[in-house]
Amino acid sequence: MKHIFILILVLSGFAASSQEIEIDKKDIPNKDDYKKAKDNLKLAENYYLMGRGGYRKALDHYLEIHRLIPNHDLLNYKIGNCYLYSIQKPKCIDYYEKAFKLNPGIAPDILFVLARGYHLSMQLDKAIEYYKKYMNSLPPKELQAKQIEIKKYIEECEYGKELAKNPIRVFIDNAGENINSSYPEYNAIISTDESVMMYTARRPDTYGGGVDEQDYLNFEDIYIAYSEGSQWGPSKNVGKPLNTNDHDATVGLSADGQTLFVFNGKTNGGDILVSVLKGTEWTKPDDGPMKKFINTPYKESSASFSFDGRTMYFVSDREGGYGGLDIYISTWDDKKQRWDEPRNMGASINTRYNEEGVFMHPDGRTLYFSSKGHKTMGGYDIFKSTMGDDGLWSEPENLGYPLNTPDDDVFFVVNASGKRGYMSSVRDEGYGDYDIYRVTFRGPEKPPVLQGEDNLLAQVAPVSEVVIEDAVEIKTTRLTIVKGTIQDGFTLANLSASIEIVDNEKNEVVSIASSNSSTGKYLVTLPSGKN
Repeated sequence: MKHIFILILVLSGFAASSQEIEIDKKDIPNKDDYKKAKDNLKLAENYYLMGRGGYRKALDHYLEIHRLIPNHDLLNYKIGNCYLYSIQKPKCIDYYEKAFKLNPGIAPDILFVLARGYHLSMQLDKAIEYYKKYMNSLPPKELQAKQIEIKKYIEECEYGKELAKNPIRVFIDNAGENINSSYPEYNAIISTDESVMMYTARRPDTYGGGVDEQDYLNFEDIYIAYSEGSQWGPSKNVGKPLNTNDHDATVGLSADGQTLFVFNGKTNGGDILVSVLKGTEWTKPDDGPMKKFINTPYKESSASFSFDGRTMYFVSDREGGYGGLDIYISTWDDKKQRWDEPRNMGASINTRYNEEGVFMHPDGRTLYFSSKGHKTMGGYDIFKSTMGDDGLWSEPENLGYPLNTPDDDVFFVVNASGKRGYMSSVRDEGYGDYDIYRVTFRGPEKPPVLQGEDNLLAQVAPVSEVVIEDAVEIKTTRLTIVKGTIQDGFTLANLSASIEIVDNEKNEVVSIASSNSSTGKYLVTLPSGKN
């Protein structure tokens, strides 16, 4: 089972998916065109039945037929469905509208998929109108089964309208062709100093060349890129031992970039494994410290370390949670050398819906995650919650529009300053599927300085009154980064060494780090303000 399960639209199901398109010779008088259309139709229908992985291929063939017969109701409906699962979701609307105009009864869910199309393209008032029309079209039993889902979509549209009125000041830039391709890229993880990025992709060069029979997309593999100034250098597939013939995905990276959580899909629907960077080579991922309490017969997906590597936050759909996927917390047991029994983070973080993409900032107090259950504008939105001095978590805050969209926005990680992050998203300017984007927070807008009468007169006479404007809050991250290189004092050879960080007030070790045996480099992140 794969890690990308969240990256597909959750719909009620295409009601007319099993219907086959029929074309008539009288609609295409030219014999050669008719034969080509029949050949394209056979291929398209076969690809369409494959699901999401086949829609992209089916679309090309459907569009060839549409060029010859643009007024076929079922053809327009199926093209709309293909676009609804693509990066070009807004294009579905024209085809759905045409199918509906040609035949209002083309499919029982035509009003619903129209509403989804409007929702995902930010036509929120129209989406609300069609969600309500769809609800009103349902018989009593079906309405009872679906009204909670549909009402949530309507709430998402209403909240999306609120967020769009007050967009956050942010730059969102595609990470570029060295990271992204026409295939899905997602779940970027970075070292605290932003020198290394690892991410997951589903490309034809996947190790072993395998294809998932569930969606006919390539298996997931892990890729790595290094910072080259303001840009990322070329990516490369990390190969063995991190990548295997199955799904292998990035999950979490320690602050110093030397310990890696990976997802492996071979057992239990997916487990979390650990790999350590020894010099220039990653060790074979192992679930030893995870066996008793972390990995279960259920699905364990994303995870993140605390700044000192002694606390782990992870996502699981195990029994006893609040809904589907919940976020759990576990601490490291030094004596038993394993992760201890986890606890659910509680109702302030988890909901009856899914939470995913957990990331604990190195400041040890700010938790980022994606959720479908808190106030979202659609799909997964990115939230943050801050732990107070009393140990309690604040109410999750939606990071706002345009960072969040009506589609899925997931796997958000932040650098040390908290001013720049990375996320996975589907956007119009993308390369073809889920892409990785760099997010730069611009901070609060400064009030304009106006030249008033007092300012002008101040050049020749005292000002009679001093006016103090309201302060603009500047949020900073309480974090200190210590990094360097350890070398032999005589030979200057790079060395592997253990580095202990001691809290002088408590006289206890709060963090232990290691320098890389090949480069001698180390990086330690610590909350500021402590001795």
